[in-house]
Amino acid sequence: MINKLFYFAYGSNMYHKQMNKRCPSSKFLKPVYLDKYKFVYDGESKRWDNKAVANVLYSDGCQVWGGLFEINEDNLAALDCFEGHPNSYDKKMVEVQDADGDKYEAWVYHRTNKNPGDPSDKSVSGVRSCFLHFHITPSKKIGFCSNYQHNACRA
Repeated sequence: MINKLFYFAYGSNMYHKQMNKRCPSSKFLKPVYLDKYKFVYDGESKRWDNKAVANVLYSDGCQVWGGLFEINEDNLAALDCFEGHPNSYDKKMVEVQDADGDKYEAWVYHRTNKNPGDPSDKSVSGVRSCFLHFHITPSKKIGFCSNYQHNACRA
């Protein structure tokens, strides 16, 4: 029997087509947020026009909204590969919460010691589209740090 796990997706991994390609058996459940973290663009990736890529960093007073996916161990192994774990991104278990206050333990990928940078227009557009798709409203984005609002939520 394959164990069911939860994964907190942010950035381009919120995009359903990308997740379905990487993890065909994954299932989107709902929008959730990661408390005491901020969304940043840092480092760079050839996949994103040598521009900065999405990351989450601990930051008291901030929160990051994203998508909660149900995955299995095979999906987690596939995500490890796509995220370059453990060489590019690390992963850890975190607590995420939905708008009703329900809490979930979920895997998240993150990294440290990367220089901040500007994202590609394609990345910003993709994140904005995901907000619309997940019905993440402007009122939910208010809790985000200003850096996130500037980079990912430009109107």
